Amino acid sequence: MNAHHDELVFVPNVGFRLAHGALGSENVVVRRGAQTLTAGLTSDRDGAEITVTISGVEEQLDFRKSRPVDTPVRIVDDRGRALDERPSRYVMNSHFYRLMEGPTQFQRMVTLDRLDPDVRSVEFAMTGAAGDWRVAIPVQPLSASGARGVSTDAKAVVHDIEIAVPLVACTPALTAVEIDAYDLRRGEPPVSVEMAERWLEGIGAIAHSRALGQDLLILRDNTGAQHLECPRPVQDRAPRGRRREVALFGPMPEGAVSASLEIPYVAVRERSDELKVPVPAEIDVTLNGCRAHLTTSRVEHSSDSTENRPSPIEGLNGPCMRIVIVPADTDAERQLAMCGVMESNDRGMTMSVTRSGPPVIEVPDPTGDSPYVTLRNPVIRLLGPWTLELPLPARAA
Repeated sequence: MNAHHDELVFVPNVGFRLAHGALGSENVVVRRGAQTLTAGLTSDRDGAEITVTISGVEEQLDFRKSRPVDTPVRIVDDRGRALDERPSRYVMNSHFYRLMEGPTQFQRMVTLDRLDPDVRSVEFAMTGAAGDWRVAIPVQPLSASGARGVSTDAKAVVHDIEIAVPLVACTPALTAVEIDAYDLRRGEPPVSVEMAERWLEGIGAIAHSRALGQDLLILRDNTGAQHLECPRPVQDRAPRGRRREVALFGPMPEGAVSASLEIPYVAVRERSDELKVPVPAEIDVTLNGCRAHLTTSRVEHSSDSTENRPSPIEGLNGPCMRIVIVPADTDAERQLAMCGVMESNDRGMTMSVTRSGPPVIEVPDPTGDSPYVTLRNPVIRLLGPWTLELPLPARAA
């Protein structure tokens, strides 16, 4: 593969992408009786993915349920080369599922190595629980334009969490810093989430994205200027076991050739036993060695449900249980920040965060008098900091 195929540029709202050498397809739609199959393919920096969805299936599932099934696939490109399936970044890559509304559907996600740039079509053949299908997916070259990403070796490891800054791009309007996080305890290649003892939930945030002032990162350049991160970084796709996002800052001043980025904490979700907590209650709890003060109460409806704008999750428009968790020691290296709620598995839930307060979890309570709530798999805040020293490239026009 030619070197220019690995030239990466920053695409706003997307992330860093290949300037040349990527491939993509339009959706291919095949109708057979009551069923409709839709297939698409993308191939970029990390590899290729084929996404197949089938509607009109006979399987019937309850609200927000899914069922994994075995569906072997064979994929061959237009040169006759067989393409082997690779470990997927998805928890389930072959399953029937049903969302909040609508009928049950089937979805198959196939992860492959990056396709050679001369490929113009692949044949997708699948057997198993979703039926026998054979579909040709035409692909065409894709290119991307934007500020060129410059590689860096910036890396730090704390609590066996490795955080790196692989790429930086600068323009007269912004500075894009790619952040890549990996839990070294998952091994290489990383074990699946089902086998992992913990997995990453957020970088400098407990719930995926930094949107509030207290969580935004600060970039300090060599001139002494400090730059506050713009809210809501670009959440990007990443290989299994990793979290990748692009933090955005304002333009760098003249004379800025390097900078320091400090990430104060990382959030991981850990496996645990179940813990039943009375409702209502104000008690101290310990999960996975982390102490916290926990309050449970009853409310008439969730805080994101109003008369004029009800929640799309029907149960949140009626009686709910509210759970608030406050770490006992905000200086501890490990802090209990949030928990999974078993009752939410078939009811749904909502979680809200204010600028200075703890997360507030609300779960439907159809009877309005459930005596307890069941907590499991807590989100643990791991204090750093992770300090990364990185070069700043010249600003692209």
